[in-house]
Amino acid sequence: MAKKEKIFTLPVIGLILLSFALGTSEFIVVGILPDISGGLGVSLTTAGSLVSVFAFVYAVGTPFTAALAGRFSRFGLITVLTVLFILGNLFCALAPTYGMLTAARILLAVVSGTLISVSMTFVPDVSSLEHRATVVSWVFAGFSLASIFGVPMGTTVSHLLGWRAAFGLITLCSAAVLVILVVSLPRAQQKVPSGLVQQFVLLGDGRILLGIFTVFFGASSAYVLYTYLTPVFEELIGVPASLISPVLLLFGVMVFFSNLISGKMAQRRGIYKLRFSFLVMAAAMFVLPLTLKAAPLALAVIFVIGLVMYLQNSPIQVNILNIATREYPGAITLAASANSFSYNFGIAFGSVCGSLMVDRLDMRLLGLGGGVLALCALVCALLLHGKIGEA
Repeated sequence: MAKKEKIFTLPVIGLILLSFALGTSEFIVVGILPDISGGLGVSLTTAGSLVSVFAFVYAVGTPFTAALAGRFSRFGLITVLTVLFILGNLFCALAPTYGMLTAARILLAVVSGTLISVSMTFVPDVSSLEHRATVVSWVFAGFSLASIFGVPMGTTVSHLLGWRAAFGLITLCSAAVLVILVVSLPRAQQKVPSGLVQQFVLLGDGRILLGIFTVFFGASSAYVLYTYLTPVFEELIGVPASLISPVLLLFGVMVFFSNLISGKMAQRRGIYKLRFSFLVMAAAMFVLPLTLKAAPLALAVIFVIGLVMYLQNSPIQVNILNIATREYPGAITLAASANSFSYNFGIAFGSVCGSLMVDRLDMRLLGLGGGVLALCALVCALLLHGKIGEA
């Protein structure tokens, strides 16, 4: 009997821990938004703009930095970028003003988008074709683990020691991840020569574009609500401040399973199954405003949203990587970035929509905006399935 191939090798664990560090650094602002607001003397919506600025820079910059990254050694690049990521979090911890904190977050956005793109290009080298979808889902699950452990832990540290200590903890953890990556990732790589302009031909493929827009609207839908999740828990649902971290932990558990289910979906007819996840997302978002006065029911609806908010990740990412491998081999790094930059465009758009609704309408109506955007994602998923078909 042939020996069963091990999935969770040291390099795979290193990639998962890297996405955990990236996710914690990106999402931590959501958990400590009130602390940053009070600590720097800015309004809640001004502090919330850290989320949209990060996501916008991430989304705009990543396609270009990912295309440029394809011209360099992956191993050297992932090492240098991880060092810059560590320094970026250190700058956040030391930032004396809101402006300096914003600048540090912009640096992190540029570095993070390129890092996850480069890390995805290692997946074919550290896993078999049979396990590729599983490894991709676990790399994305690192972001879910950030929601489960990283954000609640950072929120607790922020409450006890101040929000700067939360970024200090991320800095230390990221340094440990760097050591694992350096000792475990393969150095060798096969490069397919391709100019910068030729790589962007990938984005002219209708199948790739529909995948990008599916992720964009799916992320927008989730982040209309997620950007203001802590204030929603505290002000609308009435969750005591002492219970915010445990509630965020439970939400993170839902998101973690969302990524694992996403990996299962990607193994067979994943694009087809997305229609059901977006229908559930839309229904939950539209129902949410009606449940806010009943805390247990409102929390249940929000946990359902967490369970479906990442289901598009693995089916879309694996589909794009497969298309690029067959038809655009010189644009693999750019292809690996497609899911990340489209998701962060969605985060930026969704958080801006959420901010407008909070400022000009009512925080209670966030679910309505999320529901409309989920329906847009549903339309894109249906068009994508019609274009590619699935066995």
